[in-house]
Amino acid sequence: MKEFNLPALEYCSLERATRFIGAGCEVEDLLHWAEIGAINLSYKITSSVNAYVYFDDININVAKYILNFIESDHYTYIPISDNSTILSTDFRHCATIDDVVSSLTEVSDKPVIKAYIKGIWDISKYTINNKLSSPYTELAFSPLGNSYLKCNAILNNPEFGISLSDLLISKKAISIILGSDNKLRTMPMISDASRLLEKEKLDNKKDISNTVANNRASLIKSLLAVHYGDDVANNPRKFIENKDSEICKDFQLKGIRLPSGKTVAEWLKDAEIDLT
Repeated sequence: MKEFNLPALEYCSLERATRFIGAGCEVEDLLHWAEIGAINLSYKITSSVNAYVYFDDININVAKYILNFIESDHYTYIPISDNSTILSTDFRHCATIDDVVSSLTEVSDKPVIKAYIKGIWDISKYTINNKLSSPYTELAFSPLGNSYLKCNAILNNPEFGISLSDLLISKKAISIILGSDNKLRTMPMISDASRLLEKEKLDNKKDISNTVANNRASLIKSLLAVHYGDDVANNPRKFIENKDSEICKDFQLKGIRLPSGKTVAEWLKDAEIDLT
């Protein structure tokens, strides 16, 4: 059977990314890296969302670019990157660069417009409100992919939210995770993914001492026993997945994200400690 080398996807779901990355990576790990700013997650805007778009260039350069896309009495569709687009009516009556500059600086000395954003965007800022079904709110976006104009989009609607299942991750973000020595590496072809995962598994077995891993797990289990009792130490998943448990409340109070119950249980499954 002929083997085809398919290029890696430009973006994908978090679940698919964890399968590709391997090495025990879970969705919670991706969320953690996004929260500390190591990577950006992404979002596909299928219906137009209203935002203020702030450009990171001088007025004349932004105006020259936008002028190429103006059509009278219509929305101006402006491609911002390979994957991100904005739509605006601010330029319907603009015929010259000076007209565009005037529209760009109507509310600020720096270029900014009110527009609709569409396509795939990186999430550059967000707030998490776990009381909501779509907990990612107070959002700001930046273009995904090769940018033609650098900008940031701040949503006008503070109630707009993104659910966990709608979060995406880009090829660039996955490359950052898979990189070494702070250098990006080229994403492999999809057909090479299984070979990459097998290589990473072998590398991990060589690099991580079983003794060190077991000692670390025993220490975590001991700390759980000291602070929360033997039941939590022996069955952490049950308590971590109960939002009303003491351990969950303590972590929420400190503003610290708990790893998933499944992850902690996996860490501690081989830990040996005398709790008597």
